[in-house]
Amino acid sequence: MRETIGQMSRYLIGAFMALAIDASIVSVGVKLGAPVVVARLIALLAGVTTTYFFNRRYTFTVSVPASVANWSRYVAAQSIGTGLNFAISTGLLYLSDRSLWQIWGSVVLGAAVGFCVNFFSARRQLHR
Repeated sequence: MRETIGQMSRYLIGAFMALAIDASIVSVGVKLGAPVVVARLIALLAGVTTTYFFNRRYTFTVSVPASVANWSRYVAAQSIGTGLNFAISTGLLYLSDRSLWQIWGSVVLGAAVGFCVNFFSARRQLHR
């Protein structure tokens, strides 16, 4: 149990890093006129890649080297939470006036739901 709490704490640190990257990319993309869906997809890819490398290094004991195949399995394992994150944040963005605080709020709410789902799938994928 103590190991799981430690992992969850470190996973949360990686999630906050990914959240900052995610929301920053969406903010810049939307302000530059990119469609919300495009900005969210690019931002989510950057965010999940950030958590992949952070969690490999700091959160879980990893027995296989980093590779495109391993990253792909990680992305697949994160797909449910990431899909929920995308649906919630994108839906909220479409309902908002896309001010900076609404962009960040939408991304934060989507990320919170995604975090709850993704920790356990990441733990299974990276910590074997």
